[in-house]
Amino acid sequence: MSAPDPAKIERFREKLREEWTDEQTVAAWRKWQGPLSAFTRGATAAVLEAAQLRPGMRVLDLASGVGDPALSIAEAVGPSGHVVATDLGPGMIGLAEELAKSRGLRNMEFRVADVGALPFPDGSFDVVSCRFGVMFFPEQVKAFRECRRVLKPGGRVSFVVWGKREQPFLGATIGVLMKYVEAPTPDPDAPHAFMFGERGLLESRLKAAGFADVREEVRTVTGRWEGTPEDYWQQFTEVAAPFRPLIAKLTPETRAKAEAEIFAGLRKLSDGKVITMPLEIVIGTGVKT
Repeated sequence: MSAPDPAKIERFREKLREEWTDEQTVAAWRKWQGPLSAFTRGATAAVLEAAQLRPGMRVLDLASGVGDPALSIAEAVGPSGHVVATDLGPGMIGLAEELAKSRGLRNMEFRVADVGALPFPDGSFDVVSCRFGVMFFPEQVKAFRECRRVLKPGGRVSFVVWGKREQPFLGATIGVLMKYVEAPTPDPDAPHAFMFGERGLLESRLKAAGFADVREEVRTVTGRWEGTPEDYWQQFTEVAAPFRPLIAKLTPETRAKAEAEIFAGLRKLSDGKVITMPLEIVIGTGVKT
């Protein structure tokens, strides 16, 4: 991403806040939390593995949403550890807090926080983690420097992001939808979900933020959706905030045509009970020296 002007950065930030903190998005993620957590289990496991967690660690999880991977991290660091789960608004992490209580996790706290100015002292954490969030940060290098600031010497970041855009879960849904509706031309400076599909980009931005021993790994994990193609598409239309405006542009007739094609494609990935898809992710790690 080039260096956009401050007004443009603020527009990116406001759009992000609008998309991911409005009541419709929060309600959708609360509704589908269980199936989505199962579908993305491989990505959650990758965050934990890359974080090299040990009992007693203090971890800051960014863009925690409704609890992945913060809840799993809290279990991994144990009662002697501590996890701070953060999000842009209270709606998402409100459910994460409810889930933590239901699991008996008392080593967590939940905070509204913006990664551009983290409300924590220098050297507060052993690990900063994030799953499917850092690609949306408006000023990534600045955000990564904030992550480095709040880490203890020797602390590490563990980030998982989406890989390339050409993936079955997207091709079978938005790929079909784009045949039926015209999307606005994207701003080349705007962060987006698949930007780190560009090989080496995440690594270069972590290095620019001052991290040492930076690693970038591309990995394919398996997503399993237990349900029908119709259920899968329903959750997609509800939780995928950036794509909802496109779906809303469809007329009833074109939506029916698009959905018929989408369901046919998803059935090819289903055994009748479970939809199985390969999910390409990118794992980024770095250490504060």
